[in-house]
Amino acid sequence: MEFPSSPVPAAWLVRAGRDGEREKEALEVGLAIAGWHELDDLSVFATREGLREYVRATYPHAGTALVGNWTGQLWRFCSQIAVGDHIVMPMKTRPGVVAVGRVTAEYRYRADSPVGFQHVRPVEWLRTDIAKAAIRQDLLDSMGSLLTVCGLTRYDAARRVAALAERGIDPGASDDVGADIAVQNSRDLLNEAARRDANDPVRMTVRDFLDRWGLVRRGSTSVERVTADLAEQGLTTRPPFPDVGIDSTIDIIQVGEEPTLKFALTEAQTAEDTKDASEMPSVSLHVGALPAANQGVASVRPDDTLKQATTTMLTKRYSQLAVIDGDGKLHGAVSWQSIAEAWINDPGAPLTKAIARSKPAAFDEPLLDLIKPISENDFVFVLGADKVSIVGIVTAADLTQRFGDHAGPFVLLEEIERRLRQVVDNSVPRDQITKHARDKKLASLHGASALTMGNYCRLLSDADNWQRLAWSIDHALFLHELDEVRNIRNETMHFSADPIQKDHIRRLDGFLNLIRTVTPDF
Repeated sequence: MEFPSSPVPAAWLVRAGRDGEREKEALEVGLAIAGWHELDDLSVFATREGLREYVRATYPHAGTALVGNWTGQLWRFCSQIAVGDHIVMPMKTRPGVVAVGRVTAEYRYRADSPVGFQHVRPVEWLRTDIAKAAIRQDLLDSMGSLLTVCGLTRYDAARRVAALAERGIDPGASDDVGADIAVQNSRDLLNEAARRDANDPVRMTVRDFLDRWGLVRRGSTSVERVTADLAEQGLTTRPPFPDVGIDSTIDIIQVGEEPTLKFALTEAQTAEDTKDASEMPSVSLHVGALPAANQGVASVRPDDTLKQATTTMLTKRYSQLAVIDGDGKLHGAVSWQSIAEAWINDPGAPLTKAIARSKPAAFDEPLLDLIKPISENDFVFVLGADKVSIVGIVTAADLTQRFGDHAGPFVLLEEIERRLRQVVDNSVPRDQITKHARDKKLASLHGASALTMGNYCRLLSDADNWQRLAWSIDHALFLHELDEVRNIRNETMHFSADPIQKDHIRRLDGFLNLIRTVTPDF
């Protein structure tokens, strides 16, 4: 049989059931077999969305995340795995062994086969006795995924699986990612989460969670990296880690296992407010990311008195209080304005007459959408991940501080770059500026305004250009600090829901003070 030419065929994991119940059939007949025994022929679905609706209708009790996860696995099995790709099947009946094969035909539905054995891909098994000891730990961890079907894409997996098929030995990743401590820490965490009972998930703060990857902020690149690792293992976080404050608590939960005849769906699998990791959005600024949205909220009961409310507000210096009954239901808020309006109409008015209706915001609601209601009402209450309990209050003052935290680094960087631009234009010949610019044509026309921060580093590393500035400061230390500023600028320019680190602000402020000292006339 001929296969499509490709430098390295893609590699896929296809497990043969929770207990390896499909392994014997798979090896004897030459098949990769998926489960999902309630589903009929999937070849009739030309689109992923059509398949999703079929899965949703067949499993009405499955939550949104689980439907999305199962749809993804089945779509990969039926439509994305190509003829010629490699299949890896970790063995449950022989725990220390892995089989590797090559796909020989498109998806088939065997209507007359036993329950759980109908969805198949024909496979030529090339090796059925590869010892797990011959596979390095990073790739082996990927093969431990809870998913029935997943792509093996990380850590140079396609090339390594091809080597396993040919020689039975894993050559390791070309970039030696196994030596990365942060990678090892994240793998340990995900392996622990996969081993846990589904109703006893790993629980930790977002800050500690990110630290396992060696991360301190959630930019788009870091979120994509972490969600890819979660999705590969059949895990997700609840609530989604990009949507809440960095010190909020999240659970790492299992959503990827196929349905079986013996096991019921877990609470996480049936929850509608859980997102599959592979469908998590890119990081954006949600109201739940603000610290105030997760610090609880002071409240009074509807049957309390106005005196109790005003005494609490004066003592705590609050401008408003939530009104929450004994069942946790939000009735609204009392504020100094609503109290004044109630007293004007009736000096003896009860607290219930001073309640102003207040629509709470979901923790994952975009903060930009709430600027107008917060500016009009001075606050908004925030719902927790359960979409019922009130977990915080965000005020206009919180908004001001938040946007100040994000704008501060830009203000510092703008002045640093302006002063560098002016002194270089005044002191360094245009031909030298052009020589070190990334866009030489633009630099020849506009001078230092065409330089990036990295360009400044190269330009001022030149001893002659440095002498032209006539600054009485240490050259090597200046270049070191400038390079640090360059790194901070690059991180700042990539939007993150988390404010820049305080030590970075201090570093920018210190460097700006240095530049101001040597450029007093600018």
